[in-house]
Amino acid sequence: MIAARLPSVAVFVAALGVVGAGARADDVACQAVLQAVLKQTAAPVHQKVTIETAAAPDKPMHNEMIRLGDTLYMQVRGQWMARPYDAAKAADDARQAMTKGEHSCTRVRSEAVDGQPAELYRVQSKTATGGSDSQVWVSTASGLPLRQTVTMLEQGTVKLKHEVRSDYANVRAPAGVSR
Repeated sequence: MIAARLPSVAVFVAALGVVGAGARADDVACQAVLQAVLKQTAAPVHQKVTIETAAAPDKPMHNEMIRLGDTLYMQVRGQWMARPYDAAKAADDARQAMTKGEHSCTRVRSEAVDGQPAELYRVQSKTATGGSDSQVWVSTASGLPLRQTVTMLEQGTVKLKHEVRSDYANVRAPAGVSR
């Protein structure tokens, strides 16, 4: 999986396996994470992404994504590119992910992220070949994800680690990039 090529919400949903079949519909922690993901699909956001793969554990990739309206800007290996973004489809993808996998969600504690009060959630997902262990910090003020860390496993081995930091203030398109 080349996470840098996927829209940020898709990376978020795929990595978390958000609210799979093993979760109860009344699971407050899972619902809080899902609501944050759904809200993020329509929010202008600037994200900084760090990805480590098992193939290159000491060579993390650093990427950025900016989402404004119907455009997703991605910076991969120093180059910005623009592509269409469909918030409704991203939200539908998040909802569809509810039917996949088995997982559990736990509210861990209150903790600030870059000075912003947040609630930390842990989401553990299981699939036929592995799963993921994620931490998601959701802003108590806005209900939006501020930070996430994900460790994806395959047959007990770490295959991918990534961290995403999200900023919602003063989001602007990168200079000189058109769609």
